[in-house]
Amino acid sequence: MSAPARIPQTLTMMEACFTLAPGVEGEFWPAQDRFGPIAAAAPGFRGVLGGPIANSSWLYFGGIFATPADMDDWHHSRKHRTVQDKAHETWFDSYYIRKWRLPEEGEAVTGRVLVETSLGRPQPLAEAELASALAIVDEALPSYSPRPFETLIGRFEPQPYQFVGPLQEAPELAPARYLLLTHWDSPDQAAKWTESATLSALGEFGEAGSRTFVPIHHQPGERDHLTPDGSHREWVRAR
Repeated sequence: MSAPARIPQTLTMMEACFTLAPGVEGEFWPAQDRFGPIAAAAPGFRGVLGGPIANSSWLYFGGIFATPADMDDWHHSRKHRTVQDKAHETWFDSYYIRKWRLPEEGEAVTGRVLVETSLGRPQPLAEAELASALAIVDEALPSYSPRPFETLIGRFEPQPYQFVGPLQEAPELAPARYLLLTHWDSPDQAAKWTESATLSALGEFGEAGSRTFVPIHHQPGERDHLTPDGSHREWVRAR
């Protein structure tokens, strides 16, 4: 039995980013549009999403499934493997993937967690609004001691978060939606952030809400390019 099938079967998300190889945009984006309905038909599918990241060279993409086992089944499906192989052979220059799940009720959570803060709006943020929202986060977040935001192993975003959006997603949860992603050394640290006045202040830009996720660890050999603890995969095209 795989590791995802042995852990609590709660809502599961994939946190992932990629960079595109030069000159593939005309093929990649139409292929993504065609692939969305195929993913949506998978058992346990809850959502697929992606978008640009403020002050970052990465592009975000993610998937949401009802359980870790559902996401694991999707990974192994022939339809998914075909697109994944094409991405590695042609489209991507690099990627990283981490998987997370919601804690089950009453679960004792310790160690590293991810906070996903969603901001839903009737329309995309104007340039000045985006700058204002980022300024609020930039000023307050460091005082809560988040983890540096690691992308590839040993490489970090210039700020300790990713602000993603406006999202392209299916199903659409708001006319315009953004994600603020932060990593924490403990759930207690994360709770201080999610309960802070700063996150409340972001409510002026739209309907805000946060969820805290715990990491999923794969066993050695369950995935290619795994880190020793099984929580992170990455790949960079050889040049």
